[in-house]
Amino acid sequence: MMTIGILLILCTVEVALFARFAKKKSFNALTRAVARITLFALFLIFCTLGFIDWGLKWYALSLLLGIKAILGIISLLRKKAPIDKKKNKTVPRLLGNIALIGMVMIPPLVFPGYKQPQPTGRHSVGTTVFTWTDASREDSFTEKEDRRRVTVQFWYPLAEAEENSEVPERPFPLIVFSHGAFGYRMSNHSTFLELASNGYVVASIDHTHQAFLTKEADGTTILGDREFINTAMQVENGRIEGEQLYRIQEAWMDLRSADMAFVLDQIRKHVASPTSQEPFDHMDIERIGVLGHSMGGATAAWIGREDDAIDAVIVLDGTLMGEIIGFEDGRELLTDVPYPKPILNLFNEKHFQDAQASGLEYANMLMHAKASQSFQMVILGSGHLNFTDLPLLSPFFAGLLGTGTVDPFYCMETTNAAVLAFMDYYLKGKGDPIPIFRML
Repeated sequence: MMTIGILLILCTVEVALFARFAKKKSFNALTRAVARITLFALFLIFCTLGFIDWGLKWYALSLLLGIKAILGIISLLRKKAPIDKKKNKTVPRLLGNIALIGMVMIPPLVFPGYKQPQPTGRHSVGTTVFTWTDASREDSFTEKEDRRRVTVQFWYPLAEAEENSEVPERPFPLIVFSHGAFGYRMSNHSTFLELASNGYVVASIDHTHQAFLTKEADGTTILGDREFINTAMQVENGRIEGEQLYRIQEAWMDLRSADMAFVLDQIRKHVASPTSQEPFDHMDIERIGVLGHSMGGATAAWIGREDDAIDAVIVLDGTLMGEIIGFEDGRELLTDVPYPKPILNLFNEKHFQDAQASGLEYANMLMHAKASQSFQMVILGSGHLNFTDLPLLSPFFAGLLGTGTVDPFYCMETTNAAVLAFMDYYLKGKGDPIPIFRML
């Protein structure tokens, strides 16, 4: 609301100055100068008092107001204020000023403020980034014969928090996260902080070229592959179906599961090293959980089948592509092999309604029916992106990609609490048993 209010005030001032000119048929530059200086002064006061959450998004507006204030001061220092009588220039000037204001207000309008749920644990949290090269795989997204590089960011409990505690928890269980098709490793930052503050080491993977942005450990930035993004958009819009869709999803799962398997191997090597440091020196790789959002959830579920060392799996609103094992006679073939470990599926409301309508022909529902330890949770009013932090960061962009009517803050708090409770129960043996089905 503050951002919209500022936009309206700035536009109102421009219109008022224009109306004053139209009434008097001339325009005293001193009036404009005083208005410009006053606006900049008020902006600084609002920032100082905390009414405006100062940050990068306000840089362009502060620069614009600052420049206009400086020009206003110069006008005030003149002995005689110029009088502008050129009416034909005033309308274009008004439109130009409003357009300029609109441009500099785009960042705060699109990113109004990032208030994420606060971690509930007692541990302070550290973070670090690694980029590892998988010498066994070529990077199919590059023209050169590059080896595939995978970047991982860790969040982990800091040692000083544990030293001050009465009951040491080390070593901490490991949780590995995989983002969705249009996501990146920070997509569930609040989830990572919640887990790490409660005694977990979290490793979030950037699936290079499938993440919309990857920043490697040395600062190199790699944008998402355009062909992958276009294909994912066509799949999302229902333009690709049948066997073609199955083949595409199979290739996606091959790439992502190989990324996750590689990351787990690298972590195990670091933990086994006698010179390992944070976060590897207090990591318990005998207790591993995996989770992911959307396609990342499908990746987590698939690797949960492949790696016997994984103890618990959480899917945040994803279709279990790995449960689809073939395509014949115009329909998907689903595995009937029971899922081998505890798995929690979180659904947005419409996703669950569609899943119910499809019944056992839908991968998630057949898996749930066959598994001995499968759990489902539905958040009413939620949309697909409500299981990430994006609606908290940018409601505008999240709305374009798919959110529901649920309060984004409530949805992420609920999601994070469910993730923590599930991992606590199956990795630490603490807390109450997980209900088979919940609708919140």
